[in-house]
Amino acid sequence: MNEPSMPSNVIVTLNIVPALEERVVDWLLSRGDGGFTSRAAHGHSSHHDLLSAAEQVSGRQRRLEFEVELAVAELDDFVAELSDAFFNADLYYTVVPVLRSGHLGE
Repeated sequence: MNEPSMPSNVIVTLNIVPALEERVVDWLLSRGDGGFTSRAAHGHSSHHDLLSAAEQVSGRQRRLEFEVELAVAELDDFVAELSDAFFNADLYYTVVPVLRSGHLGE
């Protein structure tokens, strides 16, 4: 059986409160990483102290998600710069490997 190779790219997903949207968009655009995807999302948590009264009633918090595809070699710098730019902000991130990506029809 062949050993799986290490992926050369990763997807970084940023999960933020809507109040950070413009700052995150501006920051991502200023980096010149090529592009990103954004979408509306909802956060669900058992930590009710982090939710407003309306969010506690509805059981969800409005969030936004951004996805950025990066080379693995760029990941540590990206996270360090993200941490500097958004220290103590309500921002959660995850990193997952990209097994394959590309444009169809090219």
